[in-house]
Amino acid sequence: MRTLFKKATALILSIAVAAMPLAAFAASKVHAAEEIIVVIDPGHGGSNLGTDYLPIPEKTYTMAVALVMKEELEKYENVQVFLTHTDDIDMSLKERAEFATSVNADFLFSLHFNMSLSHALYGSEIWVPSTGQLYSQGFSVANEFLIQFEEMGLFNRGIKTRIGSNGKSDYYGIIRESALRNIPAVIVEHCHVDNIKDSSYIQSPEKLREFGIRDAEAVARYFGLVSKDGKTDYREYAPLAVPVPASRVYNDTTAPSFVSANLLNYDQTGKYATVELTALDEESLIQYYSYSYDNGLTWSALQPWAKGNPTMTVSINMGYGKKDSLIFKVYNLYDRSTESNVIKLN
Repeated sequence: MRTLFKKATALILSIAVAAMPLAAFAASKVHAAEEIIVVIDPGHGGSNLGTDYLPIPEKTYTMAVALVMKEELEKYENVQVFLTHTDDIDMSLKERAEFATSVNADFLFSLHFNMSLSHALYGSEIWVPSTGQLYSQGFSVANEFLIQFEEMGLFNRGIKTRIGSNGKSDYYGIIRESALRNIPAVIVEHCHVDNIKDSSYIQSPEKLREFGIRDAEAVARYFGLVSKDGKTDYREYAPLAVPVPASRVYNDTTAPSFVSANLLNYDQTGKYATVELTALDEESLIQYYSYSYDNGLTWSALQPWAKGNPTMTVSINMGYGKKDSLIFKVYNLYDRSTESNVIKLN
């Protein structure tokens, strides 16, 4: 297995060799006055394949991206970069956090690729710690990653926390174990391997390598690094300043509170419908919408919502032949959905 893993990673590397609307927050500068120690954690490994929707399992992609990220970060001054592992081995989340502690890490970045049970979701998301300074640091650097991914053309699924069933600690082990050691850690879900909108980003060796380059740039911007050749200087760059929360930041567990669909026009051929959609959610952003013209038996692919706007106008291609009704479903940041009223078309 280890040989196969190394061959797959080598093959990828030999060929290959954003942000949420947060205008209300002020910017600040983070400079690498002292040597920054970064730990990169290639997700999964050994018997833990990770997402295996595609012929090559997730652990291969995470390692490939991690190696490029390390290579790129080492082009900067005043930074030391470690990987939690370089071989295809089983390694617990606690062991990964302990390794970060052993090298006095300033930050741990756990690299992953995503998949959804429905295979309908697409885009990039970052999971961050839920409390205190760790939350603020995590949110700020997550913003840098999502800026990079949006520039690549990926959908921004946002910056998120997730709390365990006890309600008192983070759900994800690498974040929880790192927090116990006072190390900020984030989980970077680059894209969804099981959706056609995203799959090309890992099937293309050039795009896969670009993930590693973009990851490194996000970290360099956050820490205000300067490249060894002097051509790149982020000392004056101001990453997002995130206030330290007074209490734990919980994830949204409720669906959007209000969804309304208002028919503006239905053309005579019955092929296009223009609809004004309104959706409200007090806890998180609206993210996607979908529609059905067979009373909810089947739904369209998820469409991106105009983030930050409660109302948007959409034009729906109804296909040929007049339909009797149209209904919408709207999803928030945590993929919880609410259906609209039914629009009668005749």
